[in-house]
Amino acid sequence: MPARLFESPGAERVSVVTETGHTHRFPLGVDIVEVSDIRDCGEVLRAAVSVARREPVEHIVTPVEFSQATGGYVRSTLGLPGLGYESALGFSNKYVMKRRLREAGLPVTEFAQVLALEEVPRAAERTGWPCVVKPVFGGGCLDVVVFESRAHFDAFAASPEADSLRDSRDPLIVERFVPMDAEYHCDGVVHDGEVQFAAASRYFTPLLGQIDNFSGSYFLPDGHPDLAPALDLHARAVRALGMRSGVTHLELFKTRDGFLVGEIACRPAGGGITEALDLQYGVDLWQAFWDTSIGRAPRCEPRRRDGIVVNADFPTRPGRITRLAAEAELAALPGVIRARMTMAVGDVIPVDLTSSTSPGLVFYEARDEQQVASRLDHIRDAYFLETTAP
Repeated sequence: MPARLFESPGAERVSVVTETGHTHRFPLGVDIVEVSDIRDCGEVLRAAVSVARREPVEHIVTPVEFSQATGGYVRSTLGLPGLGYESALGFSNKYVMKRRLREAGLPVTEFAQVLALEEVPRAAERTGWPCVVKPVFGGGCLDVVVFESRAHFDAFAASPEADSLRDSRDPLIVERFVPMDAEYHCDGVVHDGEVQFAAASRYFTPLLGQIDNFSGSYFLPDGHPDLAPALDLHARAVRALGMRSGVTHLELFKTRDGFLVGEIACRPAGGGITEALDLQYGVDLWQAFWDTSIGRAPRCEPRRRDGIVVNADFPTRPGRITRLAAEAELAALPGVIRARMTMAVGDVIPVDLTSSTSPGLVFYEARDEQQVASRLDHIRDAYFLETTAP
């Protein structure tokens, strides 16, 4: 959560519950209670009660993916307003989410839940090969694996790469892999059970397996044939999962047979999406998230900027950075609104990459979808990253 929100109205008395090792992420002077695992509902509840014994707790704010179900559990247990445990599960547990979306008539791929990695082949016989396997709680493409066939799975299961999924504390969801023409996302603000604002965007390419490539997205212009169907599915997903007030991030797959709903989260998107949305529409999703979390109506007055705003994350690879494109040179390219490097020469990029691991990002403007692609080519030509083993 951006540090500026700790200075927002309503943040005069804030206590943070966070995992050990993350206290440096918060402003000095903020009351912090450490826990070993933010996903442990019992441990986090005990931490919240310890805060409530000092002074009343009025609201729970859950800015990261792994805190959604926990926060809902604490709200429900303490009788606090906001998204309760059952609703929070629908936005964070991928199996529960898919069941509720399917029951509401929304299009989703075939799926099944297993309690151990060894059960994947049996589930895949029902969903079909190839399949995608991941923990039911997760984010950032972490521990997401595509299996082309039973033979592919068997080879993976016999390798050290399988240890993370085999040792998962959560059940796994098995989904039929969907060949797609494009991947989209919708980001919205909901209040009093109605979508107050939503915007639809298209990713450059489907996200899975694109960590070492430019990833990013651009907002669909008015009149785009995919705009209305995407926004309709977003509104239906919000209703199906019972959100009354909050911020959403929905992933959609476009196939030859139409759209499928991938996943939907009840927090602002990662990467450069929230900043791009502010540039395109003047809507601050983090402020809306803060306001709805503490029981206030979101300030949502969109004003569309001329042109299409694009956000792009730079490709990355593990190792110590020895050469990296200069921020100023990237910012001077045609159409660039701003560029920001988040890493520098000498920094070490971890081996465990996620979809949010990047040395930096750039925001640029284009007049149409053709220029979205051509200006990305200019940025691609100007960018470079070299690493060595740390």
